Amino acid sequence: MAENKTQKSEIKILLNSKEVKNGAVKNKSDHAEFEPPDGGWGWVVAFSSMLVNGTVFGIINTFGILYVALVEEYAKDDPTISFKTAWVGSVCTGVTFLMCIVSSILSDRFGVRPIAIIGGILGCIGLVASAFITELELLYLTFGILLGVGASFVYSPSLVILGHYFKKHMGLVNGLVALGSSVFSILLSIALPRLLEHLHIKYTFLVLAGLYFIVIIGSCTFKPVLKREEHLAALTLSTESVYEHCYDCCSWTRKFLNVRIWKNRAYVVWAVALCIALFGYFVPFFHLVKYTKDMFPDSDGALLITYLQITSGIGRLVFGKVADFAFINRLHLQQGAFLLMGILSSCIPFSASYGGLVAIVLIMGFCDGIFVCLLGPIAFDIVGPREASQAIGFLLGIFSIPFTVGPPIAGLLYDHLHTYNVAFFCAGAPPILGAIIMFFIPKVKQNYPGATETQTFASISVLDLNDEQAMRAQSERRLQNEHSGPSKTELTVVKISDLLDPAEIDHKVHFRETTNGNIPEEKVSDLEQKTGTSDGYSGMKARGISESSTATDYDNENSKELIDEMDTLLDDINKQVDSFMNSPRTDL
Repeated sequence: MAENKTQKSEIKILLNSKEVKNGAVKNKSDHAEFEPPDGGWGWVVAFSSMLVNGTVFGIINTFGILYVALVEEYAKDDPTISFKTAWVGSVCTGVTFLMCIVSSILSDRFGVRPIAIIGGILGCIGLVASAFITELELLYLTFGILLGVGASFVYSPSLVILGHYFKKHMGLVNGLVALGSSVFSILLSIALPRLLEHLHIKYTFLVLAGLYFIVIIGSCTFKPVLKREEHLAALTLSTESVYEHCYDCCSWTRKFLNVRIWKNRAYVVWAVALCIALFGYFVPFFHLVKYTKDMFPDSDGALLITYLQITSGIGRLVFGKVADFAFINRLHLQQGAFLLMGILSSCIPFSASYGGLVAIVLIMGFCDGIFVCLLGPIAFDIVGPREASQAIGFLLGIFSIPFTVGPPIAGLLYDHLHTYNVAFFCAGAPPILGAIIMFFIPKVKQNYPGATETQTFASISVLDLNDEQAMRAQSERRLQNEHSGPSKTELTVVKISDLLDPAEIDHKVHFRETTNGNIPEEKVSDLEQKTGTSDGYSGMKARGISESSTATDYDNENSKELIDEMDTLLDDINKQVDSFMNSPRTDL
């Protein structure tokens, strides 16, 4: 019986290096935050990231040049050829943006470098397969889906890996990556017409596949600085193992698919406005070259893409810095860019000369640069640093809808009306409507300096690496405490025997010897009350109460009282501990 009570009274509480003070749990994390090396091998990684971004968005931004060649290659008197051909580039663009959040999750789960290499391989396979396609619809699979998935799988890791290597020089690296996208778009807009003229569409696809082969080599440089520890055992065929891995994947995925940001009114309104505005955004990128060929046959429509990308690159660098001034409202700046973009798209049919188109695309390039460079800072302002990467991921997924649907609708209008006038008028309406909706965004506090899209994606890695390091330091402290004794914030096993005074125990064991069978006079009155006597020690003897039995009863009863008191005390402690551990805590 006493043994069971002792076992019941044993408790052990480990507070994981957290200090309880005034009813709140206080973190005592003494680990240092992860500090990137800011140089060394990181510059090789930055160059590879620039190469990846340039290749991915260079092909997407110059698809309008490929679009003309595809129409001529697969036309065969098809009255809906513009509509069908536009789907090739639209599917590629839509899948690229749609799969970005999936790519980020897989990169965190399986590693940055393996996912980037897989993406490069898929993109290379898609372009090689596109070179041997004889039916236009099959390009939806090869150029659209395979290349799109490959582009997203290599794009997100190329930004995430930068958080492993840079913090102090992140602004410079962001400029380098943004510059790479614009430079590759400019170079491809110049090179593609020559390639198509001399090599035709088949070998042009093979040349682009060669670019993706270089991307595979560049992805091999994405070596993570800190590797994550795998806490689960290897997957086996047992039901328990499968269940543990499935539960871990689900709980881990929920960390990325954070639906709390959709309770943020400012974010929801902003996302809706952007989604509507982008329905007409990519129409000039796809159809302007074909429009120039129809309206100004002697002019080079591909150069319009070159001019647009030049001012887009300048706009990203210049307005990225302008947005860091305190008197500049970033939301209003992006809103103005959409408004101007819509007006310019609607003005394209009114241009009576090629020079007018050049002026229009130069201004549109600045608008494009403003839109792109402010995505990261605005997301950071609205939802905060820890949720900014998820907010960008959701936005890119949403962008896939208008990017996929907009250009084919413009192509369908051209097939039926044989003119792009209505298509460009319709393309100008969504950006204007999106700019109007942005008036309903609640006022948000801006952060200075603003976080770029590159920094926002890189924060996926930085925040998780800091959390990983904190857990590792916590585990090391726990192991150290097990070998060096309890820490100040740890309660150890408590037994009743540990709480009894040794002198008291010695008194119980040797009671008969030390008192020689006589009860101390100060205890006689207590015993008289318990036995119902009032004539002292002699009266007890007269009633047949022996000295030895009285001493033994006193000793046993006193011990039972002490044990009961200790059990009550430990029960109270256990209840308080259970209440504390089950109470909701936001800082654990």
